[in-house]
Amino acid sequence: MNERWWARRYEALSSIDPAFAGDLDLYAERQVDLLEQVLELGGGSTVLDVGCGGGRHAILLQERGYRVTGVDLSTALLDLARERWDERHRGQPGPVFVAGDMRTLPVEGDFDAAVLMDVALGVFSDEADNLMALAEVADRLRPGGRLVLELYNPFFWAHRNSTQHLPPGALASDVDLVRTYRFDPLRGRVEDSIVVFEAGTRRVIPTQSLRAWTPPEILALVQTAGFRRAEVYGTVGWTVPDRPTRLDARTSAFMWIVAEL
Repeated sequence: MNERWWARRYEALSSIDPAFAGDLDLYAERQVDLLEQVLELGGGSTVLDVGCGGGRHAILLQERGYRVTGVDLSTALLDLARERWDERHRGQPGPVFVAGDMRTLPVEGDFDAAVLMDVALGVFSDEADNLMALAEVADRLRPGGRLVLELYNPFFWAHRNSTQHLPPGALASDVDLVRTYRFDPLRGRVEDSIVVFEAGTRRVIPTQSLRAWTPPEILALVQTAGFRRAEVYGTVGWTVPDRPTRLDARTSAFMWIVAEL
C-alpha cells in the first residue's frame, strides 16, 4: 500500500468538491462541543490537531478561544485550511498549520490536549506506525494532557457492507458517485471505495482503508504509548451525542477514546 494514499485520496476528493475535506458544518460543531466536554480545557489552552486535513476542527476550536496547531501530510489540504480561516477571519491570527507526518511530528511544545479526529490514526497498516504516532503525540503533551481519538467501532461496521449510488447533491455537487463499504475481518479494517462519474468520465478515487480496533486493542495501544485513565465512549448511531455516552456495540458508528498522560 502506498503510504500516502490518504493524502492522495482527500486531495482528489476535495478537488471535486471542497466539502470532501470536511465542512465546518453542524456535525463538526457537535464534534467540537463534545471535545470541549471531554478535554475540560480552559480558555487559551493549546490544542494539537493531528491529521487536521482541511482544518474544520482546528478552525472551530480556534474560534472558541483555544490556540490550535494543526498537522497534516497534505500541503494542498493545509492550503485549503488556511483559505477557510481567511474567508471567516481575514487578517486575524488563526491556527498554525504545519505540514508533516504524525509519526515524526514537526512541532515542539507542551500542549494541553491533542485530538485525532475522523479516524486519522487508522491510516497505517503497521501497528508499529500507530504506536509511533501515539508516542509522538504523548511526547508533545504536558503531564496531565489529554488525548482524544475518534475511531471506527468495528462491531458496527462488521455487518454493514454496502454499495450505494449518490446522485448529484447527495454528497457532492454536479457529480454521481458510487460508494462501497467493506469490512475486512482478518485485518480489522474498513475499506471505503468511491467511483466518480462526471461529464461522461469515470474516475476511481484511491480506496480508503482505516483500522478499526476493538476497545481492548486500542486501549492496550494507548497505554503502551504512555497514556493512562483511558475511557471509551460511543456515538448514537452516526450522531455525536450531547454528552459522553457509553459505547453501544451494535449502534455506535464511531467510538471516542479519551486518555490522560
